[in-house]
Amino acid sequence: MSRVGEEVASTAVAADAWHHRSDALTSLAAFVGISVALIGGPGWEAADDWAALAASAVILFNGIRLLRPAVDDLMDRSPGGELLERISTAATGTSDVRAIEKLKVRKAGLGYYVDLHVQTDPAMPLHDAHILSGRVKTAIREAVPEVLGVLIHMEPHEG
Repeated sequence: MSRVGEEVASTAVAADAWHHRSDALTSLAAFVGISVALIGGPGWEAADDWAALAASAVILFNGIRLLRPAVDDLMDRSPGGELLERISTAATGTSDVRAIEKLKVRKAGLGYYVDLHVQTDPAMPLHDAHILSGRVKTAIREAVPEVLGVLIHMEPHEG
């Protein structure tokens, strides 16, 4: 599950993989603690308590580890630089694009949504600017297939 979670960039699948690991580790701790307490006899009763503490530590660690990416997703944290670079390169590599600015990317489910300001020739007719925005969207989606939607704001290039 962990490998699949990484392949599809799913926080939920990765969290479920850690949940399975946590279940296995806490079950192992309980088994060892109870076994030591039963086999050891009088004086070894605390082994079960220590096993419970170990299981609690695993659960605490797992909770903290899973909380951070979930909060990042909920707060629309922008993805890493490599993805932004691929999007930026695709947009600026489109003919008639003079510059881009205000590139914003947010994750939604297994994909991404892109908001982008594209600068072009100020004398370009509105119809041509609309066609250009469609070409930029296509270039971005081809470069980054995980992009689900692209919103482009066309601006005149001043300077």
